[in-house]
Amino acid sequence: MGRSALPAIPLFVFGIVEPVLLVMAWITGNRDPFSFFAAQAPNHPLTTADFAPQGLAMTLQIVNVYALLAAVAVACSFTRDAFTARVYLIFVSLADYGHIYATYRAVGDAYFWDVAGWHEMVASNVGVSAALNVVRLLTLVGAFGSIRSTVSESAVAKKRA
Repeated sequence: MGRSALPAIPLFVFGIVEPVLLVMAWITGNRDPFSFFAAQAPNHPLTTADFAPQGLAMTLQIVNVYALLAAVAVACSFTRDAFTARVYLIFVSLADYGHIYATYRAVGDAYFWDVAGWHEMVASNVGVSAALNVVRLLTLVGAFGSIRSTVSESAVAKKRA
């Protein structure tokens, strides 16, 4: 029996690469919350005096969510249940669009469409989200192989009962 319902390439991308990226964001945001916060919209420079306690709270809360998402990515990528893997990919795919839209709203129309002028954080927020989204959609349509349960249907039925 396999270790995951996902084919090998999506398992590597969503079960290893994406959680590592999320943990790196968690470390970066915890290490220097102000810089992490300010980098979200680099075309609107801030000073530390502009970093209100609410900004600190929101930054630390979002990086905490990154840590949670890393754990969820591992759990849902290494699940043997095809339904769980599919639903996870669908919901995270939708969240990718929200992540990209949030960046668009923060930086504004002109900066967003000037891809050559993107700062590292914007490139990560948009580029990585878009690339992962493409791999998610390709996985859902079977481009890397089918998503298959690696446990028997009777075992799944017992577990759900």
